[in-house]
Amino acid sequence: MNRQQLIDLCKEYTDLTDLDTEHLISIADKLPYIANLNETDIFIDALNRNGKNAIVLAWARPGSRSLYKRSVVGELAYDYSEPAVLRSLKTGEAYRNIRGESQEGVPIAQTVVPISNSERKIIGVLIMERDISEEIRQEKQVQFLSRTAEQLSNTLMHLSMDGHKFGDWLGNGIFILNGRGKITYANTIAAQIYRTHNKTEEPAGCMFDYSLINCSSMDEMLAYLKEPVEYAVNKMNYLFQAFPLVAYGELSGSVISVQDITDLRKKEQELNAQSIILKEIHHRVKNNLQNIAALLRLQMRRSDSELIRQEFEASINRIISIAIVHEVFAYDEWDYINVTDFLNRLLTFLVDSITSPEHKITTQIDGEGILLKSSQAVPLALVLNELLSNSLKHGLSQVAEGKLKIVLQEKEDRVNILISDNGPGYDPNSLQSPKRLGLQIVYSLVEEQLQGRFRIKRTGTMTQASVSFPILRTKEVHHE
Repeated sequence: MNRQQLIDLCKEYTDLTDLDTEHLISIADKLPYIANLNETDIFIDALNRNGKNAIVLAWARPGSRSLYKRSVVGELAYDYSEPAVLRSLKTGEAYRNIRGESQEGVPIAQTVVPISNSERKIIGVLIMERDISEEIRQEKQVQFLSRTAEQLSNTLMHLSMDGHKFGDWLGNGIFILNGRGKITYANTIAAQIYRTHNKTEEPAGCMFDYSLINCSSMDEMLAYLKEPVEYAVNKMNYLFQAFPLVAYGELSGSVISVQDITDLRKKEQELNAQSIILKEIHHRVKNNLQNIAALLRLQMRRSDSELIRQEFEASINRIISIAIVHEVFAYDEWDYINVTDFLNRLLTFLVDSITSPEHKITTQIDGEGILLKSSQAVPLALVLNELLSNSLKHGLSQVAEGKLKIVLQEKEDRVNILISDNGPGYDPNSLQSPKRLGLQIVYSLVEEQLQGRFRIKRTGTMTQASVSFPILRTKEVHHE
């Protein structure tokens, strides 16, 4: 604060005494603290001796953003731009949030408090200013929306909309046409679309260009746009739909709704591209797995050990079961697999590779088309491969007419799979044997990766293996 400047201004513009000036100086010394505390510009003004305006004696700006680019100390404050200042100086009353305009033309709200001397005479005012530019902008928007609503109300009064409601069009571009096809109203979105196509500054008052929607008249447009129709306008995608405005039984105009679906189409294209890429990846993974299986099959044929050949065959079947998963992904939904489709392919492969043509086996798959994410599909594929291979190789191979039934069920966000065969059964004590590695794999995959349960039992003449696990809905399973 420039002490001498304040003294000089008081002498030049006011009738304040030296004591009054000293009192204002003592307050001015505290202005920086007040400005930082409130994060606003703080002033001291005094009444000019002409009684018509005020003089700015002191100013403190906050440490944060100020309303002023330069000092306004020594400038005059007029009643038309800062009414609260002159009012408080003359009445001695405090005023809060009174609107005005700063010396730099910024809309402000002023809180003004009078300063009095020991004799209770008003010698100045303390002013706090706040920028209200954003409030003014929002108020203008509200006023515009109010005018728009009033215009729509006046335009559509006594008109029926054939059962359609404006609430369905929130966020859309809206054109209102009179009976002659002239645009009487276009909201901001509609105006922007129209300007892009017709290069006009303001569509309101213009005749609607029916060529925009490949029509030549209002009647043709209303017939053609009874349901939403997509059009491309300057590389943008829009859905147009038209509704008649009927007054006293006669057509008096129309309302055209325009919905911008450009982003939707772009996202669809991106998803399609991702889908194609992922399907190609699944296709290549499937081919690579089949190549690995072929190499293992060549290696298997070179071995004279039946035990080694059996282990090779089991490993090959496991690889092929995973390859089938990727094959299904390559042709179906790229993030989900249909378990029934996968089972049909896997069962066909296993029956052809494990059983002989003369061995009669009847297979049956019952149940729903359950969809699983890839994180669950791969471990389930290995589980089903082990169970079906075990059934075909060790169970049904020992009966003249084999029966294999698979039941799929989805209940309470769980997948339940029941595999039954009429083989001779199993030895419960042998399940943990090293020779029963396949079933140990099943236990591990079901309980650890699928977070489910696996049971195997003998019921009458049937051996039944059941697998139950929760369906993954929202997030992937992560394994250590």
